[in-house]
Amino acid sequence: MRLIAGLVIILLMLSIPLAVACFSPSDRYAVEVVLNKPGITYNPNVAVPGVLNMGKRSFVMRVWNESDGLHVRVEIPQKRETGAYWSYSGVLVITEENLSQLTKRGWVGTSIVKNSSSVNVFKKGNVTLRITFPKKECSSDSDCATGGCSGEICAPKWEAGKIVSPCVYAKWYDCLKLTSCGCVNGLCSWKPNPAFEKCLREHGIDPNRVIKAGTARVEATGSNPEELERALKEFFSTVGINCTRLSLVSGSKEGPAYSPEEVSASKVVKAALSELLRDGAVKGLSDWDIREISAIANWGDAGWNSHIGWYETRNGTYAWIPYYESKDPQLVRCGGISGTGNASTGWVGPPVQSNGSSSGGASPGTGALNPGSGPNVTPGSQAAEPYEPKTNAGGVKTICGPASILGIAVLLRMIRKRR
Repeated sequence: MRLIAGLVIILLMLSIPLAVACFSPSDRYAVEVVLNKPGITYNPNVAVPGVLNMGKRSFVMRVWNESDGLHVRVEIPQKRETGAYWSYSGVLVITEENLSQLTKRGWVGTSIVKNSSSVNVFKKGNVTLRITFPKKECSSDSDCATGGCSGEICAPKWEAGKIVSPCVYAKWYDCLKLTSCGCVNGLCSWKPNPAFEKCLREHGIDPNRVIKAGTARVEATGSNPEELERALKEFFSTVGINCTRLSLVSGSKEGPAYSPEEVSASKVVKAALSELLRDGAVKGLSDWDIREISAIANWGDAGWNSHIGWYETRNGTYAWIPYYESKDPQLVRCGGISGTGNASTGWVGPPVQSNGSSSGGASPGTGALNPGSGPNVTPGSQAAEPYEPKTNAGGVKTICGPASILGIAVLLRMIRKRR
């Protein structure tokens, strides 16, 4: 029994370095390549610069040897800035009309596709809203179809015919006559509208269980809490948000000196590898290898799970791919770091406004976009209250506007796509 307990302790101790090594907030702004392809060698006698200069920008470059091969890492340098922060995760759909109104009010939008997700950035003055939508499963209504015994499920067309559900007709299925199955924010969903949502509630069904309208991750930053709050109020009133809790975090943040969306990871990696090859620090790395590596490089391809290397694919061939895409990868699940900061955002400081808590900023305030709820809205109604801050008992400023926040997501006319 003691032997078994000892082995368990040893295994746990051995796993600690891996778990610690795999986590670094700066990995989000870095690309790490393991040059482990047979034939590639490293000359340690050649001096490697710690900085890679590209035009007016500079990047941190590190080269080191490990048991699995030579590691090359390029990273956007970090800077500390002060300001305010706000975040939200949940349903958010923006209509074409909303976008037109935002443009008239001075908002500028851009869009890119990163790791199969759509990232939309809206800027006005010193305020930036970064809205990330998940990987798309449809691009138009024709990509979606109904499935299930009673046609109660909206899913991608290729999947709908395979769905089997109990042949028991629920009363709330009558609500489906008030909507249609289509593509909303890149996901196949029953299209939301006030009448449909009201019908669901009357049958005791939470609309969020039925409407899969695309969960978005929203992160907003500004130079100060007052400017950020004004901008958020304007933005969400324009898109018709019902009630928005603004729980802002004010403090300082360690972040990238350049926006990852505005800097090509592929070009930076290509320049770094080409320089190492030209200076003789690396030998055996072909131009083809450099093209293949740089073609797939994205900021965030760094760390234990995500670095790029020469690995066997799931098809049995070898290629330059992220480690997590390789055959049978030994992935390590990383946790956050305790303290007064937030591991996911890097913001440190007490909340300017909080949900009744004053816990030093360990968890940045999360905005709650809750259609059809709140102290001044009756579920299912379309209350149109003045868009002014209202302080409830918990100290949270609640912003209320029209109840309907949902429509068809159309971003193409306002934004210009960049890859």
